[in-house]
Amino acid sequence: MKTSALGTFAATALLALTIPACAGPAATPVNGASPAESATATATAIPTVTPAPASKAFTSAGLAAIARQVRDSADRRLTVLPEADVAAALEQSKGMLSSLEVEPALCLELATSSTVPAMDGAAMAVGVSTDSSTGAVTALSLLSGLDEAALGNVTGRPAQLQQCANMTVTLAGVSLPVAITILDSVGEVGNTVAYRTETQMPDGQMQSIITAQAIQQGVVLTAVASGAESHADSVLRAGAVLDSAAALIK
Repeated sequence: MKTSALGTFAATALLALTIPACAGPAATPVNGASPAESATATATAIPTVTPAPASKAFTSAGLAAIARQVRDSADRRLTVLPEADVAAALEQSKGMLSSLEVEPALCLELATSSTVPAMDGAAMAVGVSTDSSTGAVTALSLLSGLDEAALGNVTGRPAQLQQCANMTVTLAGVSLPVAITILDSVGEVGNTVAYRTETQMPDGQMQSIITAQAIQQGVVLTAVASGAESHADSVLRAGAVLDSAAALIK
C-alpha cells in the first residue's frame, strides 16, 4: 500500500486519533454540555483503570512483525505498511494539524500538542485491512517507547473526550460539526478506552469512526474502523484487531 492510501485514511481518522490524544488531562468542560447531554444509548461512564503489566521495549521492526500476525474479524491478516510510508503519513498529518481550527479552542490545543508530536522517536508499526466488498477499512497502530507520563495520559483520555464531545472543526475553509461519544466496550482487552467520532460532511452525510485504544505491556494499541454498514460492525472489527494484537504482545 502506497503512502497516498495511508494518507487518505489518516485524513479520515485524524480527529479520532489526535484530538483526544497524549496531552495531559484537563479539568473543566468547555462545551457547555454535560456528559449525559452529549452521550447516546451506547455510551457509558468513564471506565475504571487498573494497573498495567510491566512495560517492554520494541523496535519498529519488532512491532511490524507482531502486526503481520494480527487477524481481523474475517480472519484476514493485516497489510503492514512500510516504515517510510508511515513516517511520511505522520508528516502529512502534522501539516494538516498546523492548519486546523477547532472550537472549543481547548480541543485544538489537545490536537496540536498530542499524538503526532508524541510519536517522534518512538517505535511504531501500522497495519491495515480493507473489505473489498464494502470498502470498510480497519487500521491498527502499535506504538512503543512512550514514557510513563505519556502512557498515563492515554489511560486518562475519557475525561478529555468528554471535554471535546461536541466540536466544530475547520480545515481548508470548510467547517464540520464533530461529535465524540464514549463507548461501553470494544473488544476484551482490559482498560480499553473506546469512542465513536461522528463528522457531518458538507454533503450532509455522517461519517462515523470507531476508535479503541489500550496499553499492553507498555505498547499503545490503537484500532480504528470506518466505512462499515453498521455501528455494530465497526465495533466488532476494531475490537477484533485490538484483541488479536494484545494476545501477541508477550
